[in-house]
Amino acid sequence: MKRTLLFATTALVGTSVALPAAAQVDEIVVTATKREQTLQEVPIAVSVVQEETIEDAQIVDALDLQSIVPSLRVSQLERTSNTTFSIRGFGSGANNPGIEPSVAVFIDGVFRTRAGSALDDLLDLERVEVLKGPQSTLFGKNAAAGVVSLVTKKPEYTWGGTLEATVGNYDSRILRGVVTGPINDVFAFSLSGAYNKRDGYFDNQGFTEDYNNRDRYSLRGQLLAQPTDTLELRLIADYSEIEERCCGTARVTDGSTGPIIRDILGGETPNPGAFDYVIANDFENNNEITNTGLSLQADWDLTADSTLTYIGAVRRYDDFVDYEGDFTTLALLGENVRGVDSDTITQELRLVGSKDRFSYLLGGYYFYEDVDIKDSRLYGSDARAYVDNLSAAAAGAFVQVAPGVFVPDTSQSPISGLEAALFGPASVGTVFWQEGGGTSFNATQKDQQWQLFGQFDFEVTDRLTLTAGLAYFNADKEVDFTDVTRTNPFSDLNFVEIGFGSLFQGVTSLAPTPTNIATFAGSSPTNAAIVQALQSASITRNEDALASGGVLVNGVVVDPNTGLPIANPLLGLFPDLQPLGPLTPFPNAVEDGKSSDSDTPFTLRAAYDLTDRTNIYLSYATGFKATSWNLTPDTRPVAGDIQALLAAGDLAADGAFGAGNVVPTGLALELAGIPNQYSGTRFAGPETNKVLEFGLKTRFGWGSLNAAVFNQIVEDLQTSIFQGTGFVVSNAGEQEVNGLEFDAVIQPPAIPGLTINLAGMYLDAQFNDFPNASVLRGSDADLADGTVDGIGNLDGERPAGVPEFSGSFGFDYRNAFGDVGEWFIRADYQYESDVQVVQNVPEDILSREIGMLNASLGINFDNGLEAMIWGRNLNEDEFFTSGFPTTLQAGSISAYPNIPRTYGLTVRKRF
Repeated sequence: MKRTLLFATTALVGTSVALPAAAQVDEIVVTATKREQTLQEVPIAVSVVQEETIEDAQIVDALDLQSIVPSLRVSQLERTSNTTFSIRGFGSGANNPGIEPSVAVFIDGVFRTRAGSALDDLLDLERVEVLKGPQSTLFGKNAAAGVVSLVTKKPEYTWGGTLEATVGNYDSRILRGVVTGPINDVFAFSLSGAYNKRDGYFDNQGFTEDYNNRDRYSLRGQLLAQPTDTLELRLIADYSEIEERCCGTARVTDGSTGPIIRDILGGETPNPGAFDYVIANDFENNNEITNTGLSLQADWDLTADSTLTYIGAVRRYDDFVDYEGDFTTLALLGENVRGVDSDTITQELRLVGSKDRFSYLLGGYYFYEDVDIKDSRLYGSDARAYVDNLSAAAAGAFVQVAPGVFVPDTSQSPISGLEAALFGPASVGTVFWQEGGGTSFNATQKDQQWQLFGQFDFEVTDRLTLTAGLAYFNADKEVDFTDVTRTNPFSDLNFVEIGFGSLFQGVTSLAPTPTNIATFAGSSPTNAAIVQALQSASITRNEDALASGGVLVNGVVVDPNTGLPIANPLLGLFPDLQPLGPLTPFPNAVEDGKSSDSDTPFTLRAAYDLTDRTNIYLSYATGFKATSWNLTPDTRPVAGDIQALLAAGDLAADGAFGAGNVVPTGLALELAGIPNQYSGTRFAGPETNKVLEFGLKTRFGWGSLNAAVFNQIVEDLQTSIFQGTGFVVSNAGEQEVNGLEFDAVIQPPAIPGLTINLAGMYLDAQFNDFPNASVLRGSDADLADGTVDGIGNLDGERPAGVPEFSGSFGFDYRNAFGDVGEWFIRADYQYESDVQVVQNVPEDILSREIGMLNASLGINFDNGLEAMIWGRNLNEDEFFTSGFPTTLQAGSISAYPNIPRTYGLTVRKRF
């Protein structure tokens, strides 16, 4: 691979020298380094999408951007606001309010802390810049993998505006408009707004509304003041609302629970493997997002060569989701809601200047966020009947209902048996898995970060520039996860203890009291060995005992030589039927709920002008992202704190069923020496990124070429994986990518009006170190260590979601339309090679390959009237964007399919 990269570097330089001169392609101005430079001049890898492309390609929101920037991927999961950005295959972020992204999103210089706050319709955009690789030296937060910077137009001192209307399939209706003009000689304003409404493309056989609709509107007002020739002030206020039903899923595989849901309980599930966009939900998802903010930017030219810039903002983000969550028409989950309310303050001050051959940028950045999370996951009215069937099947209890037809015998359900044994026969059906039972909590996080940064450029010669940048980060977080309410006694049961007692009584006919056990074990060495064997059996699953030579006798696996039980059948109920167990609230006597991180990311770069039209650069940069906390009901203390928490009486002590420690099955197994059964992680530690990159930028008479080869390594990559009953948060030790990417613009002289865009990327990616990765429970990777715990070793494996090849080919042809305007046609084709979709679902179950065509045809009249017909995914390419083990349905896999073909007509009037 290193030789390949070296060859690619040499080839890039050689190609640039051979290209003809006299550049004709329009120059693009960017602010990637927080100062204005042309795209040709800026010595970092940047993809830029201009206003014309955004409009003509029908780029409406951030999700559409990936269709024209191959290195950018935007994934939307179970709710509208759960959106993840990745660049060059890097970009953590998940359905967890504590896991922050690795790709920072800025709008007009203001950081958006939550990805959902960047989903406004793209109003009055001037351009979008995608900065690749770590940008932590100059950008204040979460830019370890890159930056997506959206730049809107400033108000103008002449009257103007645009009105736009779009109609499309799925009854799509979009109205957008902007007006700008002067108030007086000092002040100018702009006001823009958008309304976007569309029916869903997922039908629901549960007879509620369709899914994946659009229902959102946005307003933005700007005020520009230029009181002097050296001072400019820009005030921006924005408000947006989203209220949508998102997101529909497809069933990839149907596990053993499918027949129980459909044939026994009369429910429905989606057809496995189908791209028919049909779901089966008993109530509709509802996602409500309100996003508002106010920012002020001041630019003051202190001298002809220095400018002081201030950007300050306050923002409010409210996100509420009521999510069906069990993906059936049964009421397995009765309530699955989450609210995230975030208040942020950001302040940035920077000074940019130059003197002779020396230029500098000095600045400081401050960020504060106060987040409140309200989460509730409660069982529905069908939950008890469902788990009775599951537990009876797990225990091997079946009854024949027709010739050759057997169904689980719920009268033999171990759950009912446990109720009768613990609470009396009259309690059967009234204690465990009751409607309304489950877990609710409120949590808070306060996040304060500040940064000092500087970057210095020295022109050694007229062609060689050396750059050094350095930043210092300090990030402090404080989390409170103590307000927990649980009504879920089944998950508190200790199947190890209960199983041992049952086995002991079955062998000895004695009640399993401590006195009886001690007396029996002390009466002879043989009896002591029997007790020891039964203790070993109590932590052994049936399948493990059968695999080691045990035989099944009357529902119990026994040793064929001694006849003693060697397995605990109750362990078949764990962990799938104990998903919401007791929590260990924090702060507590051992865990203070605080993290404090600091780092000094830096940039070193040499840029050289080979010719007046060709630049090359060599850079080494590092990035940093602070600790991310696990703020879900799956948060667990680390294994090393278990004994200290036990001693303090704080382990699994959420107070739901009395004070002090509660020892559920998972904790009992871990205390018996089987790891990863109860303990987990409170947080993922800091993530660091480093990139060595060689780049080339050249312009020639009929086009331009920007290319880069790079080696990028992320240490302690933050991950959050859903395992079907909960999330596992961890750090991957090291992920590495060797890559090559290019963007080319070609304007053939022989065909005036034709512009061809070519972009491609090759990524050779692997985990160098990931020994404790979340994998599919029961998969080969999980079973490699002999323990079914959803943990496996992925050292040397390719990361999911990172394709080997991806690219884009597009063209834009324009010609005169008589003497009244011009007509155009444009198209782009997006390709991505086959890749595993998510890490904990094997590639042979869930993979994707993308080959999607988008196109538009339009007329632009000189009087400002424009009309365009457009289509996205015209070839109806089908692929999954993400997937997961289906909630409470062992063996089933669900996934999110891409958006089907959409098309429409857009009419625009500029004035």
